Amino acid sequence: MMISPFPAVFNENIKTALSVGLCSVMLAGCGGGSDSIAAKIITGGQEPIEVSPETFAPPVACPPMELRSNTFLIRNYVRGKQDESEGLLYQATIEDWANSCTREGNGQRRMKVGFSGDVTPGPAWKGGEVTLPLRVAIVPGGSDAEPLSSDLLTIPVTLTEGAPAEKWTLVEEKFTIPQGASVKVVFGFDEGRRR
Repeated sequence: MMISPFPAVFNENIKTALSVGLCSVMLAGCGGGSDSIAAKIITGGQEPIEVSPETFAPPVACPPMELRSNTFLIRNYVRGKQDESEGLLYQATIEDWANSCTREGNGQRRMKVGFSGDVTPGPAWKGGEVTLPLRVAIVPGGSDAEPLSSDLLTIPVTLTEGAPAEKWTLVEEKFTIPQGASVKVVFGFDEGRRR
């Protein structure tokens, strides 16, 4: 007796077609809403992710920063002992700086600036607080132009007698600049206001 392979293959094809059709009907019957089983399978059970258009916005350009010459260091001496090593109260330096900008809704850029450095006590220092005066000016592109703004920022640093150098850091976010303006940030210690 001869057995034909066609009915077995035909039966397998029918079973596969019925299985696929049944799965399709079940998923379709689960509903198309976000709470459906099909939606949960597709999204991994997580809520849709909201993406802000700001994520793809180009970075906001920030103006260059320029340290004024001979303003990175302050040395303060006991009165009458200027430039004598035993009369040095402290010396302070500016070592690092950076800025970042964000777009504001009124056609302005808001700039965050950061500065850091060290204060080292000298032989004549008896302990206490040092106030470092840091001048930050927003200057138009021309070299002889008047500043658009100029602010004196104060940095308090507590320094004990005979201590090693103390690190200081200042971050300020109050500066705004017009979007299209070509400016630079000029900064340095303002020795006329030190104490």
